[in-house]
Formats: sequence, C-alpha cells, structure tokens
Amino acid sequence: MKPEKIYNKMCPCGCFDLIQDQEIDFIKEFKHWFLALNHRQGFLGKCLLILKAHKTDEIEMTDEEILEKHKIYCLWWKAVDKSFKPDKINQAQLGNEEYVHKGHLHCHFVPRYRRPIEFEGVKFQSDTPETQKLSYSRLPKSIIHPLKIRRRIKEELLRYL
Repeated sequence: MKPEKIYNKMCPCGCFDLIQDQEIDFIKEFKHWFLALNHRQGFLGKCLLILKAHKTDEIEMTDEEILEKHKIYCLWWKAVDKSFKPDKINQAQLGNEEYVHKGHLHCHFVPRYRRPIEFEGVKFQSDTPETQKLSYSRLPKSIIHPLKIRRRIKEELLRYL
C-alpha cells in the first residue's frame, strides 16, 4: 500500500482517497477513530479526530465509540499541553462538510493561544482580545503550512501520545 493511501487502510470505503498528504498528517489509529493533524494549522497543534464508521451524528455512536472519543481527547489534550502549552482548548463537531468525507463524523480539537506562539521559526495564530470572544468557526481561515512544519508538529505531539 502506498503511504498516501494510509486512511484507506483504516477506512476501506475509499471516502478519504482524495485527501492529500495523508502520510504527513496521520498521527495515530485507535479502534474506532483516527487522529490526524489538520492541514490548516492556524492554531498550532490543531487536529481532527475522525470516526472510521459511516455515522454523521453523535446519536448514532455506540457507547464504546463515545468512551474512546473521550479517552483520545484526554490523550491529545495532555500531548498538546506538554508540547505547546495552549491557554485554552476548543472542540467543534459541526458536520457541515459531509460531502468531503461522505459521512464520517469528526471533531476538531483546536488549541487556542492568548499570546504570540512560534514553532520551528513559524508564527502561528494567537488570539487578540477581539478574536478571543469568537467561536472557532467564525475565525478567518488559516493557511496550509509546508509539509516540513506539519511533520515537526506531528513529531512533537507523538512524543507524548
């Protein structure tokens, strides 16, 4: 299997075949979920938790899937805290982009910084008094960072996962 099709190993339905840079952004596989670095970092350490099964709403999830989601969030939270020391964490589960992944529930884990934050010589988004009051979905879209930077962010998180 080619590395760029790593998601196909976990979700053989093919829903993620068109997603680029899978070998860079994939972080860790779990029984029901996989954790991936969001290609649009913006806030340093921003990740996606993606359910392997075709389910579009939390009401469809099993107790086992829900419990594992919570455990993964706690693992990620500790890893991002040790790696980057965010001031706050946002979680989002909007479900507005089902057309992209054809119905795989996913959650956004977004570290927020109330101070300037830099990693590997790159400045990442931090909150101003104005943006601090906005929900994640209302913030301007962030840039896609180079593969080299995303690889280093992933390596840093994996030190603690």
